[in-house]
Amino acid sequence: MFVQAICNIGALSRRALTYRGEAPLGSLITVEVGKRKATAIVIAHSATSDLEGETIKELNEVLYGGYAWLSSDLIALAAVVADYYLCSLGAVLELMLPVPFAAKEVSGLKRPPKEKTLLLAANLVRQQPLELTEAQSAAVEAIKAAMLGGSKKPYLLYGVTGSGKTEVYLQALALVVARGQQAIYLVPEISLTPQAIAAVMSRFGDKVAVVHSALSAGERARTWQSIAAGKKQIVVGARSAVFAPAKNLGLIIIDEEHETSYRHEGGVNFHARVVAQLRVQRAGGLLLLGSATPSLEVYTSATEGRSELLRLASRPKGSFLPEVKIIDMREELRAGVKGLLSTPLKLAMAERLALGEQALLLFNRRGYAQFSLCQDCGFIHLCPHCDISLRLHAGASVLKCHYCGLHKPVSPLCPKCGSRQMLSRGAGTEKLEQEVRELFPNYGVTRLDRDTTTQKGSHERLLTEFGSLNSQILLGTRMIAKGLDFPNVTVVGVIDADSGIFFPDFRAVEESFHLLMQVAGRSGRGHLPGTVYVQAYNPDHYCLRLASQHDYEGFTRVESKLRRKLSYPPFGGLITLRFRSPDLLRLREDTHRTAELLSQDKNLTILGPVAESPEKVRDVFRYQISIKGPSRKYLQNYLREKREEIETICATRSHWYVIID
Repeated sequence: MFVQAICNIGALSRRALTYRGEAPLGSLITVEVGKRKATAIVIAHSATSDLEGETIKELNEVLYGGYAWLSSDLIALAAVVADYYLCSLGAVLELMLPVPFAAKEVSGLKRPPKEKTLLLAANLVRQQPLELTEAQSAAVEAIKAAMLGGSKKPYLLYGVTGSGKTEVYLQALALVVARGQQAIYLVPEISLTPQAIAAVMSRFGDKVAVVHSALSAGERARTWQSIAAGKKQIVVGARSAVFAPAKNLGLIIIDEEHETSYRHEGGVNFHARVVAQLRVQRAGGLLLLGSATPSLEVYTSATEGRSELLRLASRPKGSFLPEVKIIDMREELRAGVKGLLSTPLKLAMAERLALGEQALLLFNRRGYAQFSLCQDCGFIHLCPHCDISLRLHAGASVLKCHYCGLHKPVSPLCPKCGSRQMLSRGAGTEKLEQEVRELFPNYGVTRLDRDTTTQKGSHERLLTEFGSLNSQILLGTRMIAKGLDFPNVTVVGVIDADSGIFFPDFRAVEESFHLLMQVAGRSGRGHLPGTVYVQAYNPDHYCLRLASQHDYEGFTRVESKLRRKLSYPPFGGLITLRFRSPDLLRLREDTHRTAELLSQDKNLTILGPVAESPEKVRDVFRYQISIKGPSRKYLQNYLREKREEIETICATRSHWYVIID
C-alpha cells in the first residue's frame, strides 16, 4: 500500500510525495524528505505506484492515532482554493488544520472539549424566536424555499442598520438544525461581535461551537473533532471557520460581508466569501451574505441576477434611522474652535448625556500623537526597522511602532540636538479620551482600541461596562462600528471622517462609506431618536454627502460609474503581485524584470512596480505590481502560464505572492 502525502516545505508544498505504508486519508504522518524529518498530510492512497522501480521510502510514523483531520471533501476544496489563489496546496492544507503541521502532537485530545464561551455569551437564558416583520418573514420564506429547492445562487440580505438581519439569520439556522444539517456562521471578528454570538448561543445552546483565538491548540482540536462528529450543528467563527469540518453542510452565513477582515493575507491570501462560495458549490448548501452596505462586487452580482437579493428597507416600528449632520471643520477652525470635537457635537453630547443617554465617538487612529517633532532641529523619531514614524502613547509613556511593535521610552530631550522643544503632532484615540474626560468630567468614559484590549476578555469587559450604563461615553477605533446594539446611544460623532477617503487604494472611498454608514447605524437603535455628527475637512465629497442621506444605492451608482470608467472590479480584472526582500536593489531588479515579463500580453495594463507604503517593515522591503485585464479568470490563467518564469526571476532572492479579490 502506498500513500501520497504533501508537506508545506518550499517547492515541495506544490506536489505530493509517495511513501510506502498505510495511514488514513486526511491523517498526519512523519516522513523523510531528503535528509530531514517532516510532517505531511495524506491526500490519496494507491495499491500500486508508478515509482515501483525506484526506492520508495517508508513513512515514519502515523500521528494522533491516525485521526483523519481532513475529509476527502476538504482535501478537494483545498486543491480548488490553491488553484484559484495560485498558491501551494500544502499551504492551504496547513491553514485548514486545527493542529500544528509539526511532528510534536498536541496533548490532551482525549479530554472532552471545554465549553469556553465569551463573557457576554455566558449564563444565557434560552430565547425564543422573535415575531418577524413582513419584510423579515418574506426573507425567511425565500431562504427556506432556496434550501428546499437546492438553489445554486448565493443570497444577499441587504438591510439597513437595525433592520433585524440577525433574527433572519437565527431563523435560517433553525431551519438547518431542524433538517439535521450543519451551518457555519461567519462574523468579522469574534471579540468584536459578542452580542451576535450571544444571540446564537441563547437560541441554540449546546448545538453551537464557537471557534476563536482564546482556544488553546488542544481545545481547538477537540472542538474540530466535535464538529466533524456532528455533535455541533452550528459553527460560529471568524474567517478561518469557513474551513470547519461540517460534513453535512446546509448553510454558510457571512454577516457584514463587506468587512475587510474577511480578507486574509499571509501564507494563503484568501477571501472568506470566495472560499465559502467554492465550498457550498461542492457541498450543495446555501450561501447567505448579509450587510447594510454590501461590497460593490456582491451588490452588482445581485442586481445583475447572478445572486438573489432580499431587502429589509427599514427598522422595526418605533425605531428610525438617525439624522446625520456634516460638520465643516474648516468653519470650526475659522471660528477659533480648538480640540478634536466640534461645537455642535459637544453641545449635543452635553444635552443627551444630561438626559441619561449615551454617546459613541469614532476616531480611526490609535495613540496620543502621530509623531514627536523637535522644533529646533526638525528631528522626528522614526522606527529603525520600518519606514514609519513612531507613535506617541502618553499613557504608557512610550513611542511605539504600529508595524513591528518597537517600543522606546519617551524623553523630554531631542536625541539629535538636546533641545527640550519636543512637540507632539497629530492625534489619536488616547488624546481624544483625554479631551473628552476634561470636557465631561462627570461621566464615565470607555476607550476601545487595540491598546486597551490586549488582555484576554478585555473586549467583552469594556462592552459590558458600557452596556450596563456604568460608562456613558464609548470611544475608539473602527472596532466600535461593528455589530454593537446599544439602544441608549443617541449621539454618534465621527472624528476626521474624510481621512481614509484619499488612501491610494481603489476601494478606499467604498471602505470609508461602509465605515460611516455602519457607525451611524449605532445611533437611535431603540425608541430614542439618534443624531450623527460627521466632522470633515472635505464636507462636499460624495462619500460623505451620500452617507449623510443613508443613500447606499446612490453611492453604488456613483462608485460604479467611476470603477467602470477605469475598469476596476467588478467591471474588470485586477490582481496584485506583492514582493518581499531584505535586499532593496535585488527587489527592484526582480520586480522590474517581472513587470517586463508580464507586459508581453498587450491586453493587460501593468501598474508598477511601485513601493508599498510603508516601503520597509521589519527590515524587509515591499514592492508590488498590479495587473489589470479583461477579467479575473483571464488574469489567473495568464499568471498560471507565467508562474514558473516569475519563480526563476525571483529564485531565492525575493519572496512573492498573489492577491486576488
